[in-house]
Amino acid sequence: MSSLKAPPSPAASSDLPHAEHGRIRTIFATLAPQLVRWYRSPLSWRIAIGVLAAAAGVVWRLLIAGESGGHTYVTFYLPVLVASFTGGAVSGALTLLISAAVAQLWLARIEGLEDALAFATFLTTNSLIIVVGEAFQRTLTHVDNLETRHAMERLAAQNARLVEQFGNVALAAPGVVFSFRLDTGGFSSCPYLAENVRNVFGVAPEEICDNAAPMLRRIDGADNERMRASFARSAAQMTLLREQFRYDHPSKGTIWLETQAQPVRQADGSTIWHGYAQDVTERRREEAARLTAERALEQRIVELERVNERLARFAYVASHDLQEPLRKIVAFSQMLDAAVASSDQKDISYASEVMRGSALRARELVEDLLVYSRVVEAPLKVQRRDLRVEIQSALTDLSELIEESGADVSLDAPCVEFEADPPQFARLMHNLVSNAIKFRRQGETPRIAIHGHVEDSLLRLSVSDDGVGFEAKYASAIFEPFKRLHSKAEYPGTGIGLAICKTIADRHGWTLTARSQPLQGATFELTMRLPS
Repeated sequence: MSSLKAPPSPAASSDLPHAEHGRIRTIFATLAPQLVRWYRSPLSWRIAIGVLAAAAGVVWRLLIAGESGGHTYVTFYLPVLVASFTGGAVSGALTLLISAAVAQLWLARIEGLEDALAFATFLTTNSLIIVVGEAFQRTLTHVDNLETRHAMERLAAQNARLVEQFGNVALAAPGVVFSFRLDTGGFSSCPYLAENVRNVFGVAPEEICDNAAPMLRRIDGADNERMRASFARSAAQMTLLREQFRYDHPSKGTIWLETQAQPVRQADGSTIWHGYAQDVTERRREEAARLTAERALEQRIVELERVNERLARFAYVASHDLQEPLRKIVAFSQMLDAAVASSDQKDISYASEVMRGSALRARELVEDLLVYSRVVEAPLKVQRRDLRVEIQSALTDLSELIEESGADVSLDAPCVEFEADPPQFARLMHNLVSNAIKFRRQGETPRIAIHGHVEDSLLRLSVSDDGVGFEAKYASAIFEPFKRLHSKAEYPGTGIGLAICKTIADRHGWTLTARSQPLQGATFELTMRLPS
């Protein structure tokens, strides 16, 4: 079977002219921008095009064989056409002028009417070509300008949409997006500010757009120099600026702001920071509260460890001291049984007296144990109080003991405020003064001096007496629970009073020390830091 070739369909035939037109449009679209660039080129470039086109026409004329008269003007039509459509009227007119001059002076002079008509036709035709070429160039320029304008309008509309979207995002943010400019002379401005600068900085954008001084003046004086140094360092090193500073807000008062911005160097030497600022006052308060809570917890942990250590030592000593009266009670209860069986009234009375004294001693130890545990475990309720007033109040509570002993107590303390738990400070003073009265020398009136002075924000409060004193090597041991340096017969008591004083001082963060010599009295000094 022979193959049959189907004739082209009408649709396919009609597509061929369209394809040709498409190729022509493509070539035109490719050449048009180049022609526009040539047309917009400087005058010197158009003159160069004209000279080159005329030179090409002359060379072409010289290379063509045959009689010169037949090709005198025809060879110059194409150079004028090319020059007019590439360089416009300037290039075309220059090409025509050079071509006419060469033709008349060198190739074929006008010698008759026929030559004159031919020359006139040449000039007229090429003038029309120049006019058409100039119109073509202007048309291309107009089209190009129109396309450029449309592209610029589209770009401007796109930028406007982006700016609007960015503005909406910036307005929804809790802080403010800004641009801050600092020139080489130190003058500052804010080329861009989001609208919520009114809330963050308390100023309107137009107030600081051209001059940022009204905003900068509200930076707290304590942070001003640091911020200047940070900006200078960021500008010099082109590094990210990140700072927190205090700011005097018109309606909120002093707040904390945090800013983060990236610097960009400008051609004129100025620097523009593009960044973000937000109010971090609440965050700083939360951080401060958290740090305070952490410090309080750490302090409480340290205090509990110290309390546990004291209680362990106290329990050991207390159990040891409690064993003595309990052993006596057990031993003399057996003696009492034997005395009752033999009806020995003397032994009954003696055993009963010893057991009663031991029981009272055990009760005294237990009561002091409870007092010590309350001092150790009770939460401190620190208050600001006047030192002299608190000491006088404690002495008033001891007035009966002071009167009975005939003690001479002098007070020389300043009227300064200090921080303490009032009941515990009163107990500390009670124990120190009563301890000074108890350990007086036999047959002498106790003299007690309470003196206080302030030195480098530290309050030094001392309680001195002229009593029996003690050896210096026991200056630390006397603060241990139930530690006694004298016999119970001479100076009754459980030996826990100074231990309570030491515990109260430690819990307040004070320092309690003692110094003494035998028969030369003792001095107890309390050192505490005064509140700012």
